[in-house]
Amino acid sequence: MKRWSLPVALAVCIFLKFILFDVIWSSDTTFQSFSQPESYLIKGTIALLLAFPTVFFRSRWYAGIVCFLLDILLVANLMYWRTYYTAIPWNSYFLAGNLADFMGSVYASVRWCDGLFFAMTLGLLFYTSRYGDLLSSRSETKRRAVWFAAGFLICVVATVGLTFARGGFQRSYEKRNTCATPTFTVFGTLCYEFVKESMSITPEIHSEIERWLSATSRSYPVSGVEHRKHCVVILAESFEGWMLERNVEGKEVTPYLNRWLKDSCTLYAPRVQTQVRGGRSIDAQLLVNTGLLPIANGAYSIRFPNHRYPSLAKALKQACGEKGRMVGMTSDKRIVWNQQGVAMAFGFDRLYDEKSFTKEERMGVKKRVGDYPFLQQCAEKIAEEIAGSGDSSRCFFQLVTYSGHGPFIIPDEYKRISFSPGMPEVLNNYLTAANYTDYAIGKFIERLQEEGLFDETMIVVTGDHEGLAYLRQSLCETKEGGGLVSPFEYTPFIVINSPVGMRYEKVMGQSILDPSHLGVAAIWNLTIAGDTTGICPEAIERMKQSWRISDLMIRGDYFRSDF
Repeated sequence: MKRWSLPVALAVCIFLKFILFDVIWSSDTTFQSFSQPESYLIKGTIALLLAFPTVFFRSRWYAGIVCFLLDILLVANLMYWRTYYTAIPWNSYFLAGNLADFMGSVYASVRWCDGLFFAMTLGLLFYTSRYGDLLSSRSETKRRAVWFAAGFLICVVATVGLTFARGGFQRSYEKRNTCATPTFTVFGTLCYEFVKESMSITPEIHSEIERWLSATSRSYPVSGVEHRKHCVVILAESFEGWMLERNVEGKEVTPYLNRWLKDSCTLYAPRVQTQVRGGRSIDAQLLVNTGLLPIANGAYSIRFPNHRYPSLAKALKQACGEKGRMVGMTSDKRIVWNQQGVAMAFGFDRLYDEKSFTKEERMGVKKRVGDYPFLQQCAEKIAEEIAGSGDSSRCFFQLVTYSGHGPFIIPDEYKRISFSPGMPEVLNNYLTAANYTDYAIGKFIERLQEEGLFDETMIVVTGDHEGLAYLRQSLCETKEGGGLVSPFEYTPFIVINSPVGMRYEKVMGQSILDPSHLGVAAIWNLTIAGDTTGICPEAIERMKQSWRISDLMIRGDYFRSDF
């Protein structure tokens, strides 16, 4: 049997790595990429290109390094996909230092099949060390170079032809949705992001946006509604709604919030569809503060922090002048997701970050302050901010919790609930973390009552995004999780001490938190520039268009445009 030379063995190994990547990625979505001819052509192009140097110098060191780096790239993107449902945005590669704060989540996203990539590399090195020819004649080298070059050109020409026949690269990529990365590989996704980088608003794009906006119904302040002077929004990390009003093994998971859900002055919507994308938590802040939908790829906070955004802060300042004050509080570093840049872009007056809080009940790899002491210290700062702003001030506070972050580990000494050993570990941890956050929120509200601030403050509690990600399906199939864990990615939307109490059972979007909706504007009697998807768009097609419109607005810096 004829043995493969090093160049051929390396090209085959690289090609198979991409196929393995596609199989793992597609197992959670669709195997549609395997029916696309360009998927194989692109993989062949990359494999031939990376293996081509070994035609001239037979170095196993080169082969090993290329394969090892490719393994890291592919495995890292699979780990990222399991949490964020997207490939790693190119600018996030420069934020690798932030991983130190989330190592628990990183370890939790590793799977046994990831080791197959490195096993293939070791197999290649073993094969070539025993059977691969490291020396060849000049004529043999020339012949292989011609074959490799010809194969490369055929793959390139065929790929370009198929892509243009389907409307060009950008259009072809966008049609693939979740199978775009398997079809065009990780490198194709990076190319797409460069193509979709910051752009200028052309007259045609401006007209498209204006037509879409003109067909959108606006919401206005409701007259005759009692006002609240202040508003606190708590973005609870990875907090889902199916745990509310539920007992598990005879134990109430969220007793504090459940009590408030029965209050006549509480507005509650249990089915808020997660609308975050690659930015996750920072996308939630975009939805809450601006009503805009996240960009198609990457995080707006990293790619476009200096663009102009409509926001609740700016609307509040416009309506209340110096009496309006906006304050953000997070137990994270201000550099994580560029939160400091976002706070400035949204018009916040101040951002308290991890250095502003005493680290008690430490949790996570970096030992961040737990939700209970964090919210207690937030209550102190809220009282100080309101006192310092004067009796006529109107303040907005955004609090971002941390303890619910995956893998949902609460130290034993801070656990307030326990479940039987038969409960799946991740479900046990998730319910325990939710119970801890519920306790922290309940005690925070009690603290505001003690400070005499509750009566004039509206408190909004919502999850920044869903929490179970790729674990959801497997948990729903377990005896303990079936009928308990929701198959849908819903977070709750709760307004405590709301001017209008109600229960809204229909599915709605996170962008509903924009102040131009649901009477929040009536609190301060203001409206906001911009637009949102609102509740239940009249047509599915319009809902799809809203993502494109918002993406164009952010990337093109629409709110700064001269039109």
